[in-house]
Amino acid sequence: MAEFWVKHSLNPHKAVKFNITLRYFIIAGERGEHVWVLEVGTTHLDANGDPISAKFAHNISAGNLDEVIEDAVATLCNQIDWSPFVRDVEIPHISGVSPTGSGVSMAYDVNFIVADALPSAGIDLSNVKITLDNSMTIFDITNEVQITGDPYQYEFKWVTPLRVYNTYN
Repeated sequence: MAEFWVKHSLNPHKAVKFNITLRYFIIAGERGEHVWVLEVGTTHLDANGDPISAKFAHNISAGNLDEVIEDAVATLCNQIDWSPFVRDVEIPHISGVSPTGSGVSMAYDVNFIVADALPSAGIDLSNVKITLDNSMTIFDITNEVQITGDPYQYEFKWVTPLRVYNTYN
């Protein structure tokens, strides 16, 4: 069994302890099937003051272990009263902008990072719109931008059509 602590991104003063256990079983039968079972739990009470039931995962593998743990912890965390929340008053900041300066070739990809420091509610991408202004026309390139990361730091990358064209011709 291992223990770890979880904090809510809007309450840096409250931490809840979780435990995780990975058990190995051989189920009796003709072939003696081998099964891994993951248990994630906490002794913390839910928002109503009742015990929170542990989560068990039976179909786990090395390929999905992180996702299974994340889903189990998220399910348990949704039952906890994390208040009082701090107010998210800081706006996200942009860093790692590339390329910069003047005289940059149109063949360069555009990259930048948008990050939100904790405590924070995170970055909501649902209304993000990215435009390119060439001094004559404004182009909406939102659907052409690759976005990777998590709600507290996203990397945006736009591969210019000129580079794509040159790659295939």
